[in-house]
Amino acid sequence: MEDGVEKKGKLNFKIVLITLLVLILAGAGAYFGYSKFLKGNDKSPNVAAQNSTSPVQTQQVSNQTGQTAQGGGSSSGYLQQVVSKYTFDLSDFTVNLADEGGKNYLKISVFLGYDDKKLTEELTDKKPMIRDAVIDILRGKKVADIDPKYMDSIKMQIIQKINPMLENGKLNNVYFSDILTQ
Repeated sequence: MEDGVEKKGKLNFKIVLITLLVLILAGAGAYFGYSKFLKGNDKSPNVAAQNSTSPVQTQQVSNQTGQTAQGGGSSSGYLQQVVSKYTFDLSDFTVNLADEGGKNYLKISVFLGYDDKKLTEELTDKKPMIRDAVIDILRGKKVADIDPKYMDSIKMQIIQKINPMLENGKLNNVYFSDILTQ
């Protein structure tokens, strides 16, 4: 009779051990699947239009060749994959941010990226209008919007606002440097 109890105890232990092993493997698989395929989808390269209160709205944007930026959950983002041949310095911007109290400001250097050299003259001629468009976008932001995870969205807003003004080519990227908020 002791053999039957001992075999039954070993069998129950094996079932519990196998069940725990299956649960651990299922949990590890679920974690891997989430982190690999789902976690990055909110940083989709299909970024863009965000208003001053909602930094998460997205829409598809076409690049210069007419191809639509496809969402793939890539954390690098569409704009980080585009390297422009030429850049145009819009100089520094210092703007008040839209936070309550009006005590916060942003100081930032902005460069426009493009591939068609003939666009340089047009950008020079339209620099005051372009600076005004960039100021309009930046003034609508809050300190919380000036966060690395929202910068591609701000860049896309700038591209979308400036490209309709241009006749000799299109922007394909915006570069920021010297970002300071206070």
